[in-house]
Amino acid sequence: MLIVGLGLTAALGFWSFHRESDQRRTVLEREAREVARALEDKVRGYLDTLPGLRVYGMLQQSPTDAEFLHYVQALSLQDRYPGLNLSFIAELVPEDGLAAFEARARADRSVLPQGHPEFRVHPPGPRSHYMVLRHLYPDDPPSFGYDLYDPGQRYRADVDRALATGRYVATGPLQLARDRNKPLDPALTSIVVRAALYRGGATPPTEAGRRANALGVVGVGFRVQPLVNAVLPPHLARLMRLRVVDEQALAGAVMGLLFDSAPDRQAQAAAPFWSGRITVADRQWTVTAHPHGGAWAGQESTGILVLFGAGLSLALAALTRTLAQANLKTQAQLGDAAQELMKERDQLQLSEARFRMLFEHSFDAVLRTRPDGRVLAANASACALFGADVQTLQSLPRERLVDGTDPRLATLLQERSRSGRVSGALRMRRVDGSLFEAEVSSNIYTDGDGQQATSMIIRDVTERQRLADRLQERQRLEAIGTLAGGVAHDFNNMLAAILGNVGLAQQDIPPDSPAQARLRLVRQAGNRARQLVRQILTFSRQAPREQAVQPLQPLVDEAMALMRSTLPPTVRLQVQPSPVPLWARVDGAQIQQLLMNLCTNAWQALPAETGEVRVALECCSLTAPDARLLGLAAGDHACLHVDDDGHGMDAVVRARIFEPFFTTKPPGRGTGLGLAVVHGVVTEHAGAIRVDSEPGRGTRISVFLPLASAPAAEAGDAQPPATAMPAAADPGGMTSQRCARILYVDDDEVVALTALALLQRAGHTVRVAASGEAALAALGATGGQVDVVVTDFNMPGLSGLGVAEAVRQASPGTRVILVSGLVTDDLRQRARQLGIPEVLPKEELLERLLHAVQQALATPADGRPPAPGG
Repeated sequence: MLIVGLGLTAALGFWSFHRESDQRRTVLEREAREVARALEDKVRGYLDTLPGLRVYGMLQQSPTDAEFLHYVQALSLQDRYPGLNLSFIAELVPEDGLAAFEARARADRSVLPQGHPEFRVHPPGPRSHYMVLRHLYPDDPPSFGYDLYDPGQRYRADVDRALATGRYVATGPLQLARDRNKPLDPALTSIVVRAALYRGGATPPTEAGRRANALGVVGVGFRVQPLVNAVLPPHLARLMRLRVVDEQALAGAVMGLLFDSAPDRQAQAAAPFWSGRITVADRQWTVTAHPHGGAWAGQESTGILVLFGAGLSLALAALTRTLAQANLKTQAQLGDAAQELMKERDQLQLSEARFRMLFEHSFDAVLRTRPDGRVLAANASACALFGADVQTLQSLPRERLVDGTDPRLATLLQERSRSGRVSGALRMRRVDGSLFEAEVSSNIYTDGDGQQATSMIIRDVTERQRLADRLQERQRLEAIGTLAGGVAHDFNNMLAAILGNVGLAQQDIPPDSPAQARLRLVRQAGNRARQLVRQILTFSRQAPREQAVQPLQPLVDEAMALMRSTLPPTVRLQVQPSPVPLWARVDGAQIQQLLMNLCTNAWQALPAETGEVRVALECCSLTAPDARLLGLAAGDHACLHVDDDGHGMDAVVRARIFEPFFTTKPPGRGTGLGLAVVHGVVTEHAGAIRVDSEPGRGTRISVFLPLASAPAAEAGDAQPPATAMPAAADPGGMTSQRCARILYVDDDEVVALTALALLQRAGHTVRVAASGEAALAALGATGGQVDVVVTDFNMPGLSGLGVAEAVRQASPGTRVILVSGLVTDDLRQRARQLGIPEVLPKEELLERLLHAVQQALATPADGRPPAPGG
């Protein structure tokens, strides 16, 4: 019996020992797996803050310090997520926009009264693009203004990968800039996750589209130690050693180590009893659990009793004791399991509370519904968006909240039924019946009661759509303006030949000839065409600018005085002056032309040209939303209003009124350039136009101009008087002046022959060259014996400026006159830098060429160009 008893006791003790060890291992593996899953969920919660940052960064391009600070503090990210110690927006800045970007950052005084006067993008150095950390919370001075495209670091590869893929991109373990001067400390090990920011908010489907629409990146940074400690229970830390390693980090286990619960132990830990992987953005973390602290310890008394049992009674007593202790341990395990269940219940309640907080405080409208559209719950944003309380929304069917006529509805419902989730655009309906365009995302899931439910996130994009439409309209008008400028350039070449030959023909024909009357008509038509071209150039914003700070009311008064003389007697003109002086930097002639065009358009829109036109000048204060729609800065602006009692316009006509040559007037009543010129003038003056009109209710056109401070009075402000145009019979009025040797350069044969005849008739010796290269060859053949070179600017090969520079070097005593079919401020500036004081418009060659030649001959030829701008 003793041998049998001892054998039975030994067998039972051995079995009990291994059973407890296996149970302990199973429990620890389960707890380690739960820790890893909780860690992955916690990281996912951190990354869930990135969509909000992306939406904010897209809607608030280049936000101010105060706007970004208010957004981050309103979300309380640092309070909700332990270890989260950085939220930032980095903007993509091209090299040619760097100066403006730095100036805008220095001038941002929304938080600091002095702004950021020392702001510089660092490290310095030329790059095609910069990815600048502009907004960070909390403050990180070493990173403020840092360029993530720094060639001395490896950040650019991660940022470019985020821009190219559209996915979240995480870094390996690192220390943030604020911690880099501190000693190495595992508590400072951090991870930064970046997400690309695209124009329009949505991620383009192709890499080329993603790179073309990239605006920058947003990101969050968090320390790993408080993150893991938040999910690692203290009792597990005593039983196991938890290590987290980023396998994709730099080579070497130490470089990839993110967390070690027992860093003071030997580096060679015991073999892990559990290992798993979790996903963090685009990286994989390996989590391993190693036993320590008696994790597998069984009951040593069982082995002692088996080895030193002295009899059957002792063996039976040991067996009884072992069974009793096993029972107590089982009860203890049941108690631990009950505590775990209670803890899981508490975690579930905490998770539900956090979900409720996100649900209630989300900026987006969130609905919880059944698949048939019946509303189960709605947050405050949804109630505000639809204009009803929760009870009202719960009582309404889908047809009262969604526009059933929208063809996109059926497609979205089918896609959600097929895949369980969907996102897209949809036209929604408020409770009052008004419609709005919305972005909708929805998914289907099984509720706690086992029934299917859906969640819907709705965002009103009406204002964004309006801004997109306005941008499209501006781009279309800019394209038309570019085309109009090119047409005007070519048209001026033809006008130069037409008007020049008409002038020569008038000199050849006797004054009493009947042909003189016809030639006068041709010249009159040519002059009208020349005015038309000038209006085209004004629309395309390629006409030279002569802006100065001046009061607006005198310009309005002068224009209205002229307008009264042209209005029919059946039209009343009412002018409301500004009660306070308003100053702006404007071209007075263009502003008066703008008013004349608007008033003419207004009285011609009156029924039977009978009614009233009202003109008012006032100071308007634009709110931020209104200013954003108009593309202006918020604040005070000078406002010119022109109202009429005419027929009004529908949406189709309003969308096209600024297009050149578009008109609703009958043939012969207009060219369609009036409002196109108005648009060009306003754009040239950095202003904006707003049109309010409905059929049958008249029209109001409002022009907004930036205000300027009134300058101190100066004696030399008066403009020089215009030079009178010479008579047609003596073009230029210079036939009695000094004759010269002239080289005329133009690739247009008709214009060149016209100028040749004009100059020869004035007694000059003229040679003609068809290109810049031919002109230089001709100048070399004469040994530099040329008094004046008249050259066209726009020629194939060597341009007119190239000819002028070559002439200055080869023959310093030769004067140069530049002509062009399109004279711009930039061309005049470049000509002055080469010592050419003036650029002649080609369409005015008849009136100004001979005079310009005589002025050039009277200029000292010392070979030194005057100072730029002189």
